[in-house]
Amino acid sequence: LTGQRDWTIEVVDENRFVLTPTVEGLEQAVTLAMDSATEVVRKRIDELGTREPTIIRQGDDRIVVQVPGLDDPAALKALLGQTAKLEFKLVDTTASPSDIAQGISPPGSQIVPYADPANSGGVPAIAVKRLGGIKGDNLTNAQQSFNQQTNEPIVSFRFNTKGAARFGQVTQANVNKPFAIVLDNVVLSAPVIREPILGGAGQISGNFTIESANDLAVLLRAGALPAKLDIIEERTVGPGLGADAIAAGKIASIVGAIAVLVFMVLAYGFLGLIANVA
Repeated sequence: LTGQRDWTIEVVDENRFVLTPTVEGLEQAVTLAMDSATEVVRKRIDELGTREPTIIRQGDDRIVVQVPGLDDPAALKALLGQTAKLEFKLVDTTASPSDIAQGISPPGSQIVPYADPANSGGVPAIAVKRLGGIKGDNLTNAQQSFNQQTNEPIVSFRFNTKGAARFGQVTQANVNKPFAIVLDNVVLSAPVIREPILGGAGQISGNFTIESANDLAVLLRAGALPAKLDIIEERTVGPGLGADAIAAGKIASIVGAIAVLVFMVLAYGFLGLIANVA
């Protein structure tokens, strides 16, 4: 309908055909990804409460971010560099620890490492099922809170109607089974489903500090990036530049005022002197 093909289809034989993206299709995919990434970056920075940030696209694959009054550039870079792709996946309990240690997973599963092995009793990785999980695309809110029993920092989240229905179905069908919470292909925790979660709300625990829990909540509220962002260049402009401009302005004002007074005397003589005194 648009007069443009995103894919080229090549028939190999009666059983096979090959799909190849066209140049136009790749360009459109990059454009959509950049638009989405720019909006996600804007949401993340706005969540930090910064004033008047400038976020613009530069060229085909770059985003320029200018944040005035930023005290911690490293924290901002860490926040922008994380994809924040959240997934809830069922743990494959048929996988043996020896196979996982060798990097071997059962068919239909994948091996995912723990972010902190201390949360898993020293187990470095687990196998999770590729299909049948839930993505975090349907989250409507995420906030840093505290576990009422242990008082540890956690992240509370809530799904929209569609996500809540899916979350309820999966948890209802897998009671007493472990359910891994995966962020950017790293397991935060893998709690056991004790009862169906039908309200569309849950909690993420993972040995957080208050700061890390709040950062994760910001990432989840803003949404996941379509691709990982790399920091290409960083510049910090200190207040010294403004101070130099102010000092130069003062000198220019004094020199200009003296020049006007001298000109008045030279041009008008005694009347010019009276005007200067006035």
